[in-house]
Order: sequence, then structure tokens, then C-alpha cells
Amino acid sequence: MDTLKTGKYPQRVVERYPVEAKVLSLAIGEGVIYLCTDQGLMKLSDDKISTLSSDLIFTSVHICADGRVVAGCESKAYLIGDKGAQLLYDFGEQVADIKDNGSLYVLTGNALYVERDGGFYNLARCEQKGECLALFGERVCVSNSRCLQRMEGKRRTWRCIFPHHSTMPEIEINTIAFDKIGNLLVGAKEGLYIYDYKSGWYSHKEISVLPQESIYSIDVAEDGAILVGTDAGAVLIRNGLSKYFPATRYAYSPLVTNVAFNGNDIYTISEGGIVKISQVEMTLYDKAVHFFENTEKYFPRKDGFITGVHGELKEGSFSSISDNDGLWTQMYLGALCLWYDKTKDEKILKAARRYKDAMLVLTRAPEIKGFTARAVRYPDEETWGQGLETLEINNEWHRSSDGTYEWLGETSSDEMTGHYAGFSLYYDLCANEEEKAEIRQAVCDITDHIMEHNGYLHDWDDKPTTWACWNEDALNNDSMWTWETGINSLEYLTFLKVTHHMSGDEKYLNKYNELIKDHHFLINAAYHKKADGHTCHIDDNLAMFNTLAYLRLEKDPAIRQYIMMGLASHYDYEKIEGNPYFAFIYKGFTGAPCDVDTMVKNLKDHPYELENFFMYNSMRRGLEYDDEPVYWGEKPRIKTPFAWDERPYSKLGLRAFTVDGGRKGHESGLTYLLMYWLGRYFDIIE
Repeated sequence: MDTLKTGKYPQRVVERYPVEAKVLSLAIGEGVIYLCTDQGLMKLSDDKISTLSSDLIFTSVHICADGRVVAGCESKAYLIGDKGAQLLYDFGEQVADIKDNGSLYVLTGNALYVERDGGFYNLARCEQKGECLALFGERVCVSNSRCLQRMEGKRRTWRCIFPHHSTMPEIEINTIAFDKIGNLLVGAKEGLYIYDYKSGWYSHKEISVLPQESIYSIDVAEDGAILVGTDAGAVLIRNGLSKYFPATRYAYSPLVTNVAFNGNDIYTISEGGIVKISQVEMTLYDKAVHFFENTEKYFPRKDGFITGVHGELKEGSFSSISDNDGLWTQMYLGALCLWYDKTKDEKILKAARRYKDAMLVLTRAPEIKGFTARAVRYPDEETWGQGLETLEINNEWHRSSDGTYEWLGETSSDEMTGHYAGFSLYYDLCANEEEKAEIRQAVCDITDHIMEHNGYLHDWDDKPTTWACWNEDALNNDSMWTWETGINSLEYLTFLKVTHHMSGDEKYLNKYNELIKDHHFLINAAYHKKADGHTCHIDDNLAMFNTLAYLRLEKDPAIRQYIMMGLASHYDYEKIEGNPYFAFIYKGFTGAPCDVDTMVKNLKDHPYELENFFMYNSMRRGLEYDDEPVYWGEKPRIKTPFAWDERPYSKLGLRAFTVDGGRKGHESGLTYLLMYWLGRYFDIIE
């Protein structure tokens, strides 16, 4: 298998600056941003926002080539300096826009002025109201919502271009700017247009990367890249590709009224504040270290449980108690095991040992041999004592016999998948002999419990839990379990294989062979993925994590053939999601292509921040939807997922087709770490 070598790349990193005032316009220079707001003129410098003037409400501001800062307030232009605002000129009518191309130009509603010999010269009265000014060499263009005005001729007069009397399309113009070769970029309610300054007009219909959304701001970088603010976030056009920066990760709100380049940095301004998008050179490994260090710093709860932090991320914050503490912590543990296997880093082993110990706590907490808890909690935790014996779904809490902790029952197949796969990875890749004995006992106890209860987990009341069913008659003959037939068959075979691998006890192998020969569990597992309109995400995760554990251990090629049939079929259905988690497991065991370049891109696109944002994408134009999920009781989904940093965050990338959504809080580094170290473990990437 060829290994793809990955080097440094520019990682997008976000900084956020809340602004309560409404931003009207901005100018950006070396290390400083001037903001015209409805509460005065402000400045962002050294990561701090300060107010320069609150008694004058400026509506336009510009930093000239000679370094002067000029701002317009009503009919006057002012010089902005350390001593405040000094009057430069009174034009007698509202200042609409300020630009320069070596000379300073000021547009009012009715005229264009140019600075000469210390004063301002009325270059030409506008034939139509002027709202926006663009300059490029000798080209001078003014726009309003209805038309363009080009300054032409020896006597510098205006030539108006209207839709009804030219090739100009019927559009409502919001803003204009020249690109680096003299084409006019026209930001309209109907999208971004390129006007060749003759008779050619081009939109997304001719050039597909041009945004269809309403355009409110345009900036052009030195390399010709185009940045626009739209009603669906910001859009960057560079190297022939368009990249969306949606709210609220990359903008405070969807309507981005101002955008700006500052070197390699990008700024978006919308209601709520400023977002700075920087690029930091790093490797994928550097990113893994970032996620590990921040997860270790903020997330581990008592004993060592890793889920998500629902509140503010700060020193002393801890993961919230969830109904899947075991699954998510075991998957994080699995990522660390893969990491340790490749690097033998003792720091990683130390962390992994903590999470392994936490998982053993769950296996003992119910004081029922072989039955594990979903979660535990202690007297000093906020929810202590709540929901005891209520028997609500995901809220079956019970107090221990000594009263020192409480444990959550109604344990599901999710938890079991986590324990068998996670313990298996630690057992083989990290454990010393003493730890192996401890894990072996815990795993054998769980498997014995399942076997003794005819393929079920029995809770404190000796009743089967709702979702933990591996009974052969139920899976093969009860329609209620149709969806779970394949996935639960795969799970039970994995459980038995892991237990036999650790213990060598033939009773587990005998049960394993019985399920294959007499109850076609292996054939069930070969078609465990059923078409579901990409709605049943948790089963996708369970299938992949079980497959990882199973195929690491099963060496019989005849049996592996069936498991890989199931893996190939599953991946073929899911590959549209571009999930490195699925792709690396698929390629790692089959050796088949999985578009590694795209998987690496998706690792790079994985957000660097641990913060979740509510993401807005539904206002994008031209989205194509698939109605198949409606059949399964879900909403229509987009046909092609957004980039990883554009979509709402979901653990392990399982909800790839979500358009709008997300909840406030923070997620651990689990998703990135598992995906990245699977790629490293299988030598797919380096």
C-alpha cells in the first residue's frame, strides 16, 4: 500500500471580536481596522476594540496609499489621527464613498471630487445618484442600485449603462470593485457578476464558481483572489475554486455586510462583530497534538470520562454526563491506542491508561456481574440525586450499595460496541500483563452475562434492556429487529471473537461458530448496511468500530471474506460523505482506493476550534436536495455534503448532510484524533 506523505499546510484559525454597534463600513491597514458604526468610529488594534469618536457618526472610511485615514460624516470628510478627527473638506452634500488610486477621490450623491493641490476639485457631476465608487488606473466607475456610470472621454463625462439600453442584465446593484486586470466586479442582489467593461456580463450561469447569493461587499487580494460578503456568509474565490465561510463559525450572522483581506488574513463583519480568519502553517500531526492537549486540559471528568462540554470552555470545565459515556470515551481511548502503537509516546500511554481505568469503573458500577453502566456520577456533581428510579428513557439512575456514587442503566448496544472495541485496542497495543488480566476478566464477565441471558443484557430488574439484543431468534425471525439484524449480528460475532482472543476459552469460539453455521450471523453481517437515506448515523458508527475490532483479530480468509463484503457494501453507500473514519477502515482492510487526497483535505478542513456553532447554510442559492429521507420520516437532505468546516459539527462526522444546525458547547478532539490515527495506523498517510 502506498503511503501518502503529508507536509505543512495552511490551517484556518478563527478569532472573534464582538461588536454591539452596527458596522456601516471599514478600512483595513497594517495591524489596524477602522470601523464606522452607528455608535461612532472604532478601531481594532492589538486584538482590542476602542472607540475613537462617538460624537460623529461616520458612514465611510478609507486608508490612503500615503497612510492617511479619511472618513466621511454627513457632508464632510475628516482626517483621522491620534488627536481625533480633523475637518478636511465640506462638500455640501452627503459623502457616499471614499477611494484612492494615488489621488484621493470622494463620491457624493451628485458629484465626484478629486484631491488636487491641497483642495478638492469637482471632477464631474453625476447623471444618476452615486452610491459606490470603484477605481482602476484611468477607469472610474460609479454605481447605484439601477445602473453603472463610467467616466469616459477627454472631458471626463459620465456614460450611463442601464439594463434596458445595453447588455447589462436586469439586476439590483449593491456594490462594485475592479479586479486586478480591470474587469468590474458587480455585487448584486442576484449574485456576483463580472463585467468586462465593454459589453460582456458573466454570472454563475457562465462561470459556475461565481456566487448566486446577494452580494454586499467585495475585496480583491494582491494575487487576484476575490472575497465577497453575502447573505449566506462570506465567499472566497481563489485558484478557480469558491470557498464558503458561513455563519456562525466564520461570521457572527449570515448577512455579511463587509469583508476585507489583510495579507493572508480574512475579515468578515456582520451583526454581532468581526471574525478574523487566519492561516497558520502546520502539519496534520501538529493538529493532532493541538486536539490532544486541549482535550486533556478541558474535558476529562471524574475518573476520566470524555464527552462534550456544554458550557464555556475554561480551566476546570469538564465533560457533561451523557447516556453514552462508555462509547465516546472508549472511542477516544481507541484513538490514543492507535497513536501509541505508532509512536510509543509515554505521554499518550499515560493518558490512555486513565481512560481504560475509567471504562473499568463502568463495568463494576452496577454491582451486577457482567452488566455495565452507561455513566456514573458522584455527590459533588450537579445532577446528583436527580432521576433516581424514574425509569425515564436514558434516565434510569440508581445509587450504589455504599451510597458513594450513582450509575445509569438501560445500557445499549452502543456501549457494548465501545467496550469491546476499545478494550481490544488497549489490550493488544498498550496493556501490560497485569492490565491484560484485568481487561480479560471484565470482558469475559460481560460476554458470560450476554450468553447466560440468551443474547441480552439484563438490567437491575432482571429485564432485558431496550436496545441490547443479540438473541438469534429475535434477530432472524422478529420483524421488530429488522433494522438491527445485520449490525447486531456483526456486533455479537465481534464480541465473541474479542473474548476468545483475550481468554482462549473454547466456549466463546463454540458460540461464535454456532452463530455462523446455524444462525447465519456471518451472512447477516455481510449486508449489515441497509439503505436509509443516510438517516441512521449511529449504526454507521457501530458498524465501523466493530469492523475495526473484528478484522484485526479474525484471520480465517473465508470468514473475513463475508465481513469485508459488509464493509465494502457499507462504504460504497457512505463514500459520498467523504468521511476519513469510514474511508481509512475500508482501505486499511481491503486495500481498495478511497480517494485519499480528499480524505486528507477533509482532515485539513476539520475545524481547528473545539467550539460548536449553529451553522446557517440554507440561504445558499442553488442547493440540490434529495427527498429520500422523507420516506424514513426525516427532512430532505442536500445531495452533496458541505465542506467539514462549513457544516454543523457532528461527532465523527456522522451527520454529513445537515444544512442548518448545531448547539452551543464544545467537543473533544475525538473525531479528528480517531480519523487521523486510523490513517497513520494503516500507513495510508504519513
